[in-house]
This record gives sequence, C-alpha cells and structure tokens, in this order.
Amino acid sequence: MKKFTYPLLALAVAGAIISGILLIQHYYPDAKIGFISCGQGIFNPCLSLAQSGYATLFTIPVAAYGLLWYLLALFILLIADYAGGRYHAFALALLLPLCVIAVAADAVLGLILIVLGILCPYCVATYGVNIFALALVILWFRSSKEENGFSFFETFRELLSGEPSPDRKAFYSAFVLFFFLLFFAIFATSQILKIKTEGVKIPEDKTASFLANFYRSPVEKIDFPGTGIVLGNPKAEVTIVAFTDFLCSACYEFYRIETLIFSKYRDRVKTVYYNYPLDSACNSDLKRTVYKNSCIAARAFMAASEGGIVEEYILKHFADYQNTHSRYDQGMAIAAFNQINTGARRGLDEKRFLAMMNSDSTARKIQEHIGLAKQLHINATPTLFIAGRRLVGVPPVEILDQLIKNELAGTKALE
Repeated sequence: MKKFTYPLLALAVAGAIISGILLIQHYYPDAKIGFISCGQGIFNPCLSLAQSGYATLFTIPVAAYGLLWYLLALFILLIADYAGGRYHAFALALLLPLCVIAVAADAVLGLILIVLGILCPYCVATYGVNIFALALVILWFRSSKEENGFSFFETFRELLSGEPSPDRKAFYSAFVLFFFLLFFAIFATSQILKIKTEGVKIPEDKTASFLANFYRSPVEKIDFPGTGIVLGNPKAEVTIVAFTDFLCSACYEFYRIETLIFSKYRDRVKTVYYNYPLDSACNSDLKRTVYKNSCIAARAFMAASEGGIVEEYILKHFADYQNTHSRYDQGMAIAAFNQINTGARRGLDEKRFLAMMNSDSTARKIQEHIGLAKQLHINATPTLFIAGRRLVGVPPVEILDQLIKNELAGTKALE
C-alpha cells in the first residue's frame, strides 16, 4: 500500500504548505512567500478575494479549514504507515469520504472565483492537490477491493462499532485528542492573527460624521491638467487626485490603502498623481527639506510616466520602502527600474530611463506640478481631491472605501 500512501503523504504536505501560505496571505497580503505569486500588478487577487466576503466561513479563513484537512490527512496516513495491518483499511475508509468532500467544496469555491472573475493561483493549486488525492484514493480503493475484497461500509462499520481492543482504544483516544488539539491550534492562531492585523476600526458614527463633514465642504472647481502619472484604469468612474511626495511616509500609507481599494473595485477607480516633493532642492516654497532626495523620486516617476511603466515602477519603488526611503538616491531610483522585468519595460533601457529622469522637460513638468500645488495652497502630502472636494492626509480605509461606494453609486445614478 506504500505506492498509494507515500504519494498521498507528499500531496498532504504540499497542500498543508500551500494552505499555510494562503492563511498568511489572508492576514499579510504584502508578505512575499513562495514562488507562486498572488498578483504581479496593482490588482492583487488575494486582497480582492479577502475583501469579497467569500474568503471566510464563520469568521474563520477558508484556508484554515484547508490546513486542518491536510494536517488531519497527514496524521491518518502516518498512523497507517506506522501501524500497518488493518490501519491501512481504516485510513482508506476515512480518506475516501473526506477527499470527496474536499473536492466538492473546491467545486463550490472554484465557481465563486469564476463568478467574481478572480484568479487565485494558490487556491487553484490546492484544488489540483485535492483532485490528485481523490484520484489516488480511488485507485487505492479499487486495488484493495480486487486484492483483499475491501468493503468501504464494512470497514467503516468495524472502525466505529464493536468492542475495540485496548490498543485500539488508545489509538481512538489519541486520534480524537489530536483532532481537537489541531482544531484548536489552527483556529486559535487564526483569531490571534486577525486581532493582530485588524487594527482599530473606526466606529460607524465617526465614519458617518466624517463623511457628513466631507460632503458639506465646498466643491472646488479645478481644471487639473494632464499629468501622465495615472494608476488604475484611465477610464475609471471615480478619480482620486493625489498631490504626493513619493518618499513621504504618509504617502506610503496611502499607497497601501490604494492597493486595498484597487483590489476591491478593480477597474472602477483610478489615482492621478501630482508631484509635490518636500525637498527644497526643487521645491522653492519650502524653508527646509523634509524628505531628502524626493526630487529625485519625482523625476523617476515622471520618467516612468513618459515610458508608460507607472504601475510597474510604483510596485518596485514601494516594495522595500521601509529599508530604502531614508537613504534614497538616484542609484535606488535606477535599481527600482532595473527590477522591472525586461519584457514589461516597453523597450526602455537604463540609459534612456536615466536620460528621461534628468531631462529639462521632466524638471519643467515637476515645477508645473509644484506651481499648481502652490496655486491650490497645498502644503502637506498627501492632499487628495475626490469629486472636487479636498481631503488632507491619509483617510482610514473604512472612510475611503465608503467615499468610493458613494461616488460609484452617484455615477451609476447619473447613467
């Protein structure tokens, strides 16, 4: 029976690893784990799925149930391999219905992904593991039936009824204890991760008060000129205008919130960026530099805009922000460009990108952005405009999410 149990053990280990990655991705979507990527662009399928409401069951991530299943299967197979004898038959009797249930659950989850239009590579990988596991268990069943006259119902009845021997009683006790300890460990860990990553939620009354004040503020009639630094679908229904410093810590937090918004609303939202570097090297309005070399970052983003690689560049720029922003220089700007796959660079090379960064045209455009910010009396980053209303600083994700919902509802009502 080892020709079936060993491949099943390998599949159970693979499934447990993938489910563990999915569980971590659920709570830490920015985590770089494994060689399978959840999403290469600003739209992250893991984030999209997590925000859809279908990633949890009874407030527990579906990935946690998958991890429980694979570890339980691993335990059953290891016991069968160690004990031998009738335990192989008992393992088969347990695994056959469990594999059928797993594949049936996967069919439902796969249908949900299709309806949502989301491709989750990790999820698909677990579906493949379960299908292969079920196929192996069916082959094991057929082989056992031909060689030993295996009967599923009789074996299952034997497993659950009759007066077991002392060693069988000990095994049953250990199995039940293991299952409940495993159940408790996985779901307790999930709850701990949830508490650690949820943060402090804004009370509904404060959200409502903030939104009421926002919509009471006047709509500023501003004719924003084209900038080229656009993230998201250029034809999106809702536009967020952001005056930013690409080395600003608050702007980085806004970017992190953007990834949630883009993943949730996908092609329905876009951000149009304008440079307002808090660096006196290019911003004469400042008495002192707040973020050294942010003028270089502004030039890099203007070059990325000119080269048509804004999305690719912003992902690389912010990928290691915590370790690079305090010592940022032109070399790091070029390093971010070089990290972009050659095929995604649209024919740009390092020499051309550097030339665009340091061109007179780029410097002139940055000054136009700074001039516009001065005209609008902007002195903090990020400063956002949504439907003509100003929002200074980084709004909590709950508030920005509700603003987007309101604006989408408004644009739909006008159609």
